[in-house]
Amino acid sequence: MYRDFLDIIEQKSKELDDLSDQIWDHPETAFSETESVKILIDFLCKEGFEVTSPAYGVETAFTAKYGNGKPVIGILGEYDALAELSQKSDCLWKEKVEGLSNGHGCGHNLLGVGGIAAALAVKKYLESGAPGTIIYYGCPGEEGGSGKAFMAREGAFLDLDLALSWHPAEVNEVIQDTSLANIQVLYKFSGVSAHAAGNPQNGRSALDAVELMNVGCNFLREHIIDQARIHYAIVNSGGFSPNVVQSYGEVLYLIRAPKVKQVQELLERVNKIAQGMALATETKVEYEIIKSCSNLIPNHVLEASLLRSFQKVPMPVYTKEERELARKYTLTASRTERAVLETHISRMNQQENSQFLQQRKLDDFYDFVIPYEKKLTPPLMGGSTDVGDVSWQCPTAQIETSTWAPNSGGHSWQIVSQGKGSMAHKAMRYAGKVLAETIIYLLTSPDVIKQAKEEYKERMQGEVYMPIPKEIKPRPIEELGRSK
Repeated sequence: MYRDFLDIIEQKSKELDDLSDQIWDHPETAFSETESVKILIDFLCKEGFEVTSPAYGVETAFTAKYGNGKPVIGILGEYDALAELSQKSDCLWKEKVEGLSNGHGCGHNLLGVGGIAAALAVKKYLESGAPGTIIYYGCPGEEGGSGKAFMAREGAFLDLDLALSWHPAEVNEVIQDTSLANIQVLYKFSGVSAHAAGNPQNGRSALDAVELMNVGCNFLREHIIDQARIHYAIVNSGGFSPNVVQSYGEVLYLIRAPKVKQVQELLERVNKIAQGMALATETKVEYEIIKSCSNLIPNHVLEASLLRSFQKVPMPVYTKEERELARKYTLTASRTERAVLETHISRMNQQENSQFLQQRKLDDFYDFVIPYEKKLTPPLMGGSTDVGDVSWQCPTAQIETSTWAPNSGGHSWQIVSQGKGSMAHKAMRYAGKVLAETIIYLLTSPDVIKQAKEEYKERMQGEVYMPIPKEIKPRPIEELGRSK
């Protein structure tokens, strides 16, 4: 193991922890992460990286590079927050931070800095004169914006030999799941305003059209494949006066399916419902594609390399007080204590499941690595990630580490609350070490990189990446619903 190079992560632990806390303190949503970007760039410049900002046509995207020559390996970092998830730190009940509306309910304050930790260790290795280049990608707008998809459209990842990333979670594991492709579309209905009591016959309600569209799509769910998903949010209801027929309304749709082609087919069906409801209400409808992302292409060769590093990098040591705090957070959740762990290890056979579960205390912090079993058909996760777009341009793989208590859920106040805790900091640095160990191993193992590329080509099977159309630009989510 490359312990000498990994030591820098612990040597700079306070700086890294403080960095992630600063991002937590500035929860900025998709494509509005100006303060977060400044904080991260200032640190990377101080550490001697060559920074490019903005990057690939996205204002809050950047790159930080070190080294020369091949191979070229990318580390993916994120730093965007979620809207309306404000929550006090280290608090065992739901309570907003005064003056803040957003919160890091997916741990991206940790994700971005964990990737920087890995970059620091790899840089130290490259300083010894070894060939190779490391590029840290500052990727904005993962939540609802698909920032990496906009970057991929400009070819951001085409010259990489491979890319690695991680994500905060409840368990330590190598991710081998594929993800759902998706497309996000804003439907805008226009009608005619009128006095709702005095002359309702002259009004044509855009809000009626929005609501009927949602009803129609709810019925559509009965006739789509099991893995597909349709979600919506009314982002503009047309006003606050019930005695006025609303002449304008907007509804934002997120459509998901395992393959990009399936998403496109489902989009056509949703469009027909929108057109039908506009016809029924005598309103007009137009739609605007906001973003899309592709399904994730797994890579077993890189997954095996990450597993190797999990087996070599020591697990963080958690104190009695930290474990007790984790139990308290678990008790605030509504799900049963076994649910999450059973889901994560369901890919193993039944006998292994039983033996593994019996060996673990499931009301404690998950300080072990989930056993990995190679699957020819990757499991399908319920969500989507713009890491999928990276995986269409180069071999890509990811890990998760236990940054929050069991059953904290996803996009929850519990995750926000734990985001500045010592357990989260330890797991963040642990992720950085595992990624760095893997990258240094790959830098010295050209045959493994060659195998990863061969697997990538085999998995693509001649399929062609479908990027976001050029005319679509990244939009801060706060702008949605403000067209009129």
